Amino acid sequence: MGYPDLELNIGLTLAVACDLHVRVPVRFSYACADPYAVQVSFNITPDRVVHWTFARELLDQGMKAAVGLGDVRVAPIGPLLDQHFSIELQPPDGYARLEGPVAPIKAWIAKTHEAVPAGSETALVNIDRFLEELLAR
Repeated sequence: MGYPDLELNIGLTLAVACDLHVRVPVRFSYACADPYAVQVSFNITPDRVVHWTFARELLDQGMKAAVGLGDVRVAPIGPLLDQHFSIELQPPDGYARLEGPVAPIKAWIAKTHEAVPAGSETALVNIDRFLEELLAR
């Protein structure tokens, strides 16, 4: 496809508790080699970086309506649902809620769709190689 991997570095609010919100740098990454997924990384502390990988479609749909079950939920928030969003991450050992503006995320997702249009991801996935790697474990 000729597109480079895409990143978005943005400051989001990490809701640590009901009354404690901290601004954190967050990196969204998209690689054409893994066309269904986005990666999100942020620092909980200077020594602890959290990495999450989940469906690009989940992030995209979550900008418009509440989506997700279990470990990852994405939803628009606030009185004007088209301006802010939250990502709730709930691993077995904790909970994190990131909040921020919708516009830069939507613009970044649009770039990922330019690189790999929705519905064309399977053309980039090498199922045979994936199965070989899986069976070699």
